[in-house]
Amino acid sequence: MYQDRRHLIIGTAGHVDHGKTALVGTLTGIETDRLKEERERGLSIELGFAYFDLPDNSRAGIVDVPGHEKFIRNMLSGAYGMDIVLFVVDAKEGVQEQTLEHLAILDLLNISNGILVMTKSDLASRDELEEATEMTQEMLVGTSLEGIPSVSVSSITGKGIDTLKQMIVEQVDLATETKEHDGIPRLYVDRIFTIQGFGVVVTGTLIGGTVNRDQRMILLPQGDVVRVRGIQVHNEPANLAQAGQRTALNLSGTNAQNIQRGDVLCPIEFSRVTDNIDISLQVLSSFPRMLEHWGRFRAYLGTREIFCRLILLVDEAILPGDSVQVQLRLEQPILTFRGDRIILRDFSAQHTVGGGEVINPFAPKHKRFTQETINNLAQWEDANDSQVINAVLENSTTLCVEESSLYYYMPYSQAEVNNLLNTLETENKIVRWDKSGRTPLISDVARTTETTERLLVTLQNFHETHPLLVGQNASKLSRELDLDEVGFEKLVDQLIKSKQIEKDGNLLRLASHEIQFSDEESTAKETLEAIFLDAGINTPGFNELNTLLPEYTPQVIESTFYALLNLGQFVKTADNFFIHRDVYEKIKDTLTNYLRQNETITVGEFRELAQTSRKYAVPFLEYCDHQNVTVRDGNVRRLSLRNKNSE
Repeated sequence: MYQDRRHLIIGTAGHVDHGKTALVGTLTGIETDRLKEERERGLSIELGFAYFDLPDNSRAGIVDVPGHEKFIRNMLSGAYGMDIVLFVVDAKEGVQEQTLEHLAILDLLNISNGILVMTKSDLASRDELEEATEMTQEMLVGTSLEGIPSVSVSSITGKGIDTLKQMIVEQVDLATETKEHDGIPRLYVDRIFTIQGFGVVVTGTLIGGTVNRDQRMILLPQGDVVRVRGIQVHNEPANLAQAGQRTALNLSGTNAQNIQRGDVLCPIEFSRVTDNIDISLQVLSSFPRMLEHWGRFRAYLGTREIFCRLILLVDEAILPGDSVQVQLRLEQPILTFRGDRIILRDFSAQHTVGGGEVINPFAPKHKRFTQETINNLAQWEDANDSQVINAVLENSTTLCVEESSLYYYMPYSQAEVNNLLNTLETENKIVRWDKSGRTPLISDVARTTETTERLLVTLQNFHETHPLLVGQNASKLSRELDLDEVGFEKLVDQLIKSKQIEKDGNLLRLASHEIQFSDEESTAKETLEAIFLDAGINTPGFNELNTLLPEYTPQVIESTFYALLNLGQFVKTADNFFIHRDVYEKIKDTLTNYLRQNETITVGEFRELAQTSRKYAVPFLEYCDHQNVTVRDGNVRRLSLRNKNSE
């Protein structure tokens, strides 16, 4: 759990030229402007990275984001994964345009741990500093950063830096306590480069879980399976990286040309991507126009930018300041989990539209403005973990759902998810299938019970409609119930184990079912059996029965005949060749005794033995071959090994 760890990311935010990079350099001694252009212009363009040593000798990563409006995408890449933000404002200039936009983004990402850092305090008078601090604190009211502590510093004189360091330690403790879950490791790539002799290296902030050296992972969306050859955490070699750490991974199985910022590394078993998501969207009041259906926007998740279409499900238009559930139709598939924060900007990338939280990562294509859609969205909104599982199982197109798919809705550790499922199972809310198998499945108890009852009722109705049939074809029953193959199989197995139904080949029947003959069918049954007993092996074909039994309708003859076949009284030796079970057993015994004395028999010899013609002899002998009574050896038959061993 996170509570035992201090692996956190500290980030900066604020207007261009308000001293973010200088502040990080003073705190850490690390220059985060790496590019020549950045140093020449004195302007951060790309993300900068450093680390901060805590009193317990652990390290917190620091991400320095660019403040210029042209580089908001880079700022978004750095903001994702921040646990603590140093919200930087120039003590003399006060709040500026990008101060407001950065604050809006932090608020939309729900980053609530932070420190207001008033920089360049050596250049501001006491009154200017107090006024700028007060105005900035007022600006924070109503946002996720409302009430954060503040400190004034100077990166030139060092004033306030020690105080800031102590406040960072306090915020680290606070942020550690508020972390709830540790689960699926994801690394959203923000840098890619090649080191001679090592190969491709990617960097990013690890979200959730751990990554181990030599671990096999998958790179999305391209699907390259890679191996982690080496790991560095804060520029030091490591055997594993943990959630909340700035991490560099040396990869084999791909090359730098195949990777771009925004790609994500994750475990192979959790690599299902989506291009249709439901989100709860908060539109900024500052956005200058209303949002319309099918508008094209830029969505930001992790370090990835994706173009998307906005699907309005409840309203024809959305006004600035509105909070509403919408669907995003993504132009490229992404890996996302319920609870992920997404930022939306307009297509021209001039304005931040708003942001929100993924509520259903694998949303269906809803019908707009229907009560069903409204109810479905309400089911997902603000649902707790138990309600989320219920929603997944209720809305699944299949009765059974793989347990592993739940991690996309609850990206927690295996122990956390398993504990939750154990509780729900104890409360009789879910059914767990193959719990210890390779692919554990779960289903909703109420849905399982209802489907089971429908299956039993459907079988009962079939028996009442077809009293002379042994059972209903399993495939037809599954289609009639509109049930997926795996779910049907699980229900049938369960009902067989509980002795409620029985299976005979591909036929299913209630355990209590017995073939019921009417009075007319009973007399037809006796007549048919007598005909076949008298005929011996030389039986009439099915099509001849209507002539032999003119006193019965064709329907009665057919239903009674096949009932006897299903009951095993008649044996089908070949197409249109049937023989009474008693006759078959008698001739089979005669054949077996003959072969024990003579070893082989030809078709002609069997004809003499059974007093029949080749027409009946060949089907009978071939049936005996299929039943492993005899074995054909050229033109003769011998006893099968099984029959020889029974001598």
